[in-house]
Amino acid sequence: MKRRMLILTTVVITLLLMLPVLAADKPGEGTKFYMDYRAAFQEAKAVEELFPFLAKEKISEVEKTPKADRPKMFELMKLMEMKNVKVLKETKTATGYTLEATGEGGMGDGPSKGTITIVRENGKLKLVEESWKN
Repeated sequence: MKRRMLILTTVVITLLLMLPVLAADKPGEGTKFYMDYRAAFQEAKAVEELFPFLAKEKISEVEKTPKADRPKMFELMKLMEMKNVKVLKETKTATGYTLEATGEGGMGDGPSKGTITIVRENGKLKLVEESWKN
């Protein structure tokens, strides 16, 4: 009985000590949302397909563009898309998340650093802005 209790205690302590390591490997809520957005962006054929991921203010910006010009705008967005994006840091904010990331492509050569702003609207995460600098 004593031996079983010792083994059980050892297992529980080991699991508790490993918890931070296991959690560190999993992306946070903001990171997961952003990666889901990126996957949808890569598959999208029109900017309107991204509306479920975009904050109200971003949708409003898109809607100000005449419908006839949106395919050209979206084609330009696709050309400037960042590649090999890796989220380095996720910070929870009062309204959602701020992500710090690295990637390649966009408007310049070589690596870029990015800041991604995500908000929660009606209980769902939405992309507000991506800002990338070489």
